[in-house]
Amino acid sequence: MRRFFWWILLGLALAQGGGYYRVQPGDTLYSIAQRFGTSVEALAKANGLEDPNRLLAGTRLVIPGALEPPPGVALDPYPLVQGRPVWVEPPPGVRVVRLDGVRAPVLAGRALVPVGALSEPGQHGLFLDQRRVPVVVVAGGYGRRDLTLSGEKASLFDREAIRKERAAILKACAGSAAAPERWRGPWRTPLPGAVVSAPFGERRRYNGRPGGYHAGMDLAAEAGTPVLAPAPGRVVLAEEFKVRGKTLVLDHGRGVCSILQHLSEIGAAVGTEVQAGEVVGKVGNTGLSTAPHLHFEVRLLGVPQDPRAFLGESP
Repeated sequence: MRRFFWWILLGLALAQGGGYYRVQPGDTLYSIAQRFGTSVEALAKANGLEDPNRLLAGTRLVIPGALEPPPGVALDPYPLVQGRPVWVEPPPGVRVVRLDGVRAPVLAGRALVPVGALSEPGQHGLFLDQRRVPVVVVAGGYGRRDLTLSGEKASLFDREAIRKERAAILKACAGSAAAPERWRGPWRTPLPGAVVSAPFGERRRYNGRPGGYHAGMDLAAEAGTPVLAPAPGRVVLAEEFKVRGKTLVLDHGRGVCSILQHLSEIGAAVGTEVQAGEVVGKVGNTGLSTAPHLHFEVRLLGVPQDPRAFLGESP
């Protein structure tokens, strides 16, 4: 966690024109230069280091130009943040933008590219067709949580079922990557006034067993509370799963799908066109759930993204 907070503080400092990094045990000048997209020579010069091989943990280094966006391409936001999508406006003629192996088509002059919640902080290659552009990803500052499940609920923690349910959702959303986005401006919350009981991105353990990270946002509410469509879309899946419970999936274009799960009732059929704010279900406690709540998940080109990015909230 300490390292995550260093990345957050670093991003704030650099955004205001400064740029510092506190050397951690095991760091080398080369690894730091690679992480920030600079060179050993530039780091040594900026910090007056006579011997680049002699680097002490705890030393504060100036990072020259660490978070300056690359020339010739517009990125929003920049630097990139774990778990939050980035709008990319490449030079004319670019058809595909790729980051960490995920391809995003350029539509109307821009691409919406996912950044994974587990994407390693540091330098990454953003590909504009075949041209590589160095970009920096900073940590999202996600926490950790240990969850204890009762015997009945623990029996639902089935990795094969989880895999199959995820595959069904990805298949339902697969056809929307080349379609323009259906929304304009920030989305609306599917549960107005609800308390966030578990944020996106937290690393989890279930009954002492590693459970990956939380791919959505949990919103606490009483069973039966109406659930609203967060943005205009089309229902592409309405099904009850073993782990996700009663689940509704909306396709919003550009490869973006919202997933509403653990419902007590599904209120829209596959193929239905819905508008933002339309009631599409009710809060429940179905599937692998410890109390009534809504699991609100957003996937871009199959990659889970922090719903706050679509709700217009800052990280």
